[in-house]
Amino acid sequence: MNRNRNVNKQNGHLKPGQKPSDLRGKNAPPYMEKDTLLGKEKSFMVEKMIAGGGFGQVYRARNLDTGEEVAVKVERAGTNDSQRMILESKVLDEMLGIKHFPIVYYIGPHSTYNFIVMQMLGKNLGDIRKLLPTKRISIHSAVRIGIQIVEALSLLHGKGWLHRDLKPTNCCLGLDEKRKTVYLVDFGMSRKFRNDDGSHRDSRHYCGFRGTTRYCSYRMHDRREQGPVDDLWCLYYSMAELIEGYLPWRDVESVDEMAQMKKILKHKMIFPSMPSRFASFDRNLRRLRQTSSPDYVKFQNILASCIKFVDNNAEFEWDVLGV
Repeated sequence: MNRNRNVNKQNGHLKPGQKPSDLRGKNAPPYMEKDTLLGKEKSFMVEKMIAGGGFGQVYRARNLDTGEEVAVKVERAGTNDSQRMILESKVLDEMLGIKHFPIVYYIGPHSTYNFIVMQMLGKNLGDIRKLLPTKRISIHSAVRIGIQIVEALSLLHGKGWLHRDLKPTNCCLGLDEKRKTVYLVDFGMSRKFRNDDGSHRDSRHYCGFRGTTRYCSYRMHDRREQGPVDDLWCLYYSMAELIEGYLPWRDVESVDEMAQMKKILKHKMIFPSMPSRFASFDRNLRRLRQTSSPDYVKFQNILASCIKFVDNNAEFEWDVLGV
């Protein structure tokens, strides 16, 4: 992988009357023009902006040496946004070549922006669910996906990293022969929870909020230090939305009320469609502490027990429907 650690520290240019927030992500004008050449050897050509989030923009580009289609994630330099990208590059660097994590080809600056060139992926699970006629993913497909995400989290945690913002839109499917493989993306809120010797970092008494309120654990509402268990809680709530089409607190505006619902709602109220045996997923999560090392295989087995047979060769319904 090529990289240029000399990332920009300058501020982006603002037009008169504009605020910095006006230039962020999908609400901003394109950060890069068509045919922009990136990389030390100018081997990546930008073709088109294909997505935008709250912090950055994603472009389709072409590797001029191989003809391969790649994705370019771009964020403004000299802001907290650029710190997110620096952090993301560190995580992806450590996860390079590991299943469920996109391959990174180049990291560097361009004008007043920083960018990452990475493997092109397919749609995220949130968008896939919304495109389905029922707005719900089948239990069989959700179980297969959940088993893969548990595996991805075990690999990420094994390297000492927490994701801290796991949700359907941060889980993408691969393309072509990788279309049945789930990839985790967006590591701008990640954090090292282990020291170099493998011991847990000291817990902070109070932590700033990191994540998305809809999917985060109830512990995060209390601003407590996160651990591997909190990423698994995010998976639990993400699966509920994928399978049921909604979360019970989707219309709740008060974060305190949302936190209370997460603490007291029974499994059946969150997963009315899932077999009762899946309730042990919730029970096992509640037994774990922030410093606990989860039994990832146990959580995978709980998921697998919810269907008769896990057929990893079957096509997902969205591929059959062509959505």
